Amino acid sequence: MTADDDFHPDDDFPDKNFPGDHDNSDSDPEKAASTKYSSFDAWFETWLSAIVARKLSSSAGKNRVFCPRWFEHPEVVVRLHALWTAWEAASAAEDGAAMSGWWVHHADPQLRTMLDAEHGPMYLCSRDSHQKTPPIRLNLVQAPAGWFDELTG
Repeated sequence: MTADDDFHPDDDFPDKNFPGDHDNSDSDPEKAASTKYSSFDAWFETWLSAIVARKLSSSAGKNRVFCPRWFEHPEVVVRLHALWTAWEAASAAEDGAAMSGWWVHHADPQLRTMLDAEHGPMYLCSRDSHQKTPPIRLNLVQAPAGWFDELTG
């Protein structure tokens, strides 16, 4: 794969059902019984996207951005999926402060990273347009064979 190749999660992730694929892979009946939302995408579409309100830039690389095609950014999907699982845990917790902790320790830092228009995973996008953002591995050089043997031995 070169830096000019299009990035397709199905080709580049070994798990074909990585979090956020819209095949409702999170819809495990046992999991759904123990969660408020039956799937990650149901939680995102019904709850989070209706709650979070931020001023978004119409220019790529400036201020805050959330791509209209957010689901085509694997890092965003994985981060949002992690937020959902943490949200479900906080929501089920008997500790009344758990949801506040979710905002402070999970949502706020994740949203700062995801919405960062200059350095975040949607840095090429604007609130009105989508551009594919290549994963960093397209710019990496593979370590020579045996390079890490000392660490695994």
